[in-house]
Amino acid sequence: MFWHGMKEECVRPSSVSHFSPTLRVAKFHGSHFPSLIAQLPLKFPCLRQLTLYKVTISEDVLQSMLFGCSALESLELKDNWGIGRLCISSQTLRSLAFCAERSRADVYLQELVIEDAPCLERLLPLDYRGETVIIRIICAPKLKILGMLSENISEFHLGSSIIQKKVAVSLTTKMYTMRVLVLSSVGPNLDAVVNFLKYFPCLERLYVIFLSPPTYSQEVMNNVCNYDSLGPIECLELHLKKVVLKNYDGTKSSSIDFARFFVLNMKELKELKITLPYHRQHGWFANQLSLL
Repeated sequence: MFWHGMKEECVRPSSVSHFSPTLRVAKFHGSHFPSLIAQLPLKFPCLRQLTLYKVTISEDVLQSMLFGCSALESLELKDNWGIGRLCISSQTLRSLAFCAERSRADVYLQELVIEDAPCLERLLPLDYRGETVIIRIICAPKLKILGMLSENISEFHLGSSIIQKKVAVSLTTKMYTMRVLVLSSVGPNLDAVVNFLKYFPCLERLYVIFLSPPTYSQEVMNNVCNYDSLGPIECLELHLKKVVLKNYDGTKSSSIDFARFFVLNMKELKELKITLPYHRQHGWFANQLSLL
């Protein structure tokens, strides 16, 4: 079912209730969910996928909807209004994607708490366009895929470990289930990326998306020179096999040093993939191979 309200048309419980016993996929776009739904909740016992896009909905109403989706496996929340804090507690959810927008309202998603999600495998913060958010992972024992994490994640809590703006405040918890990590980096900030790797000792695939800063500065481009001084990082020593660098610019020494770090220090490297922001001549690729 796809519900599209061009002018934030109010969703009426009666208008969708006759679908509820069999509905498996639902997408709501540009709709408004009245507070009445919190008292008379919509129940979708067979719903597997739910998408809310540019929807006006309160925290209470969303929690009530999720409570009525007892078989939900995939939830996508994109550019909605009215939700400041969301606490996820679901025995069936496997994938959660979300992003925030504040252009139309003061209440937008600023904190996400994964309280109890024993089946969650994918947590996907999407493009924030400058909005900050706090992520707290309390219980997600099967989480395998995480990202994209950016500088706009103001705080990332993993158990008792805390990272603020990609800088570790405390590091006491590691996530051994994580296999795939996606990070964005303003400039080739290797220090910040390597800092994250310490949290995920069994990581197998790493994706880094370079975002161009207004001007390149030494403060942005902090690159680790000597891996030995960091002490061994388990995923680099044993598990990390694939690194993908998107929007790579090999014309600057900082970018080359960033890529070279993984070539030199990944003991199980099988593939280093580089994608470019624009077309290059064939000779450029040959030169990059020699530099790396």
